[in-house]
Amino acid sequence: MMTPAKVPWTARLEAAVAARGATLTAAQPLAGDGSDRRFFRLLGSSTLVLLYHPYPPGGKVNENDSYYLIGRHLRSRGGPVPEIYAYEREEGWMLLEDLGDVSLEAASKKPFNEGQLRFWYHQALQVLVALQVEGRQGFDPAWCFDTPALDRPFLLERECGYFVGAFLMGYLGLKVTMAELAPDFDRLLARALPGGPDYFLHRDFQSRNLFIKDGRLRVIDFQGARLGPLGYDAAALLIDPYVGLTPAWQKELLEYYLDLLKDRLPVDPQTFKEQYYHLALCRNLQILGAFGFLTKVKGKDYFARYIPAAVSGLRQRLQERPGEFPRLEEVVDGVIGGGG
Repeated sequence: MMTPAKVPWTARLEAAVAARGATLTAAQPLAGDGSDRRFFRLLGSSTLVLLYHPYPPGGKVNENDSYYLIGRHLRSRGGPVPEIYAYEREEGWMLLEDLGDVSLEAASKKPFNEGQLRFWYHQALQVLVALQVEGRQGFDPAWCFDTPALDRPFLLERECGYFVGAFLMGYLGLKVTMAELAPDFDRLLARALPGGPDYFLHRDFQSRNLFIKDGRLRVIDFQGARLGPLGYDAAALLIDPYVGLTPAWQKELLEYYLDLLKDRLPVDPQTFKEQYYHLALCRNLQILGAFGFLTKVKGKDYFARYIPAAVSGLRQRLQERPGEFPRLEEVVDGVIGGGG
């Protein structure tokens, strides 16, 4: 974690912070995510969060630009995202509304209260449906620093390929190639993306990116948003290994999400569930790829503790459709082994 002393405070930053009634003195580093961004809480009459990312990935539009442009768009559509008070592109910083420290993940770890947890997940799914439908209106794919849509090439590279390269080969050290799994992946992607309209897609809508402030959920880390199918973000939330919802809870909440969708859109439940299953499988592969990369390459060992749960979820999903993905089943059951 970068300390405040190593961040080059500038006159422009100091002026912007002072204008909001806060100070850079005793800036408090906040726990970050898997990226290279740095966050600091700035104290004052009202606290602020400083996002510092001087070398963001991207080209003409970089990751910081996407955060700013998509954040402003979502807020204009009523999305519960943090207010962005200032953005200095050249210096790579933003001043954001402070959403506190209580994520949905943190709330789930408190003494178990079934009613309270259900309340938060119902609210999360309400927020998701609103983002997907309202966020689609006026969304410009040119705001995306990475890719404008979650399509077949994206899933093949960022979900399937990530799983093989970063998890099977990089983390486990196995000699398993994309070619060996290609028939299974072709089948998976054809069923995950059968065609149809795209909606706003957060891409990482999970418990660490949902914060509780003043009794309602707020959404962060939307800079990777793009267009895509409805079921992906729902899967990201429900199969999230940070919380580890039981299969029964996942099923119940998926039905609740479907009821919300049907109030807004023409949805065939059976068709949706078929696509959802395959999108959830894609997301599960991505999760394992990310945990493998963050652990082995980035040296963020704390992500390794979630790998067994993610492997267990993958195994369970494959067992629901025995024979549909035979080589992937063989890798998970035989090579990875029973304990993950």
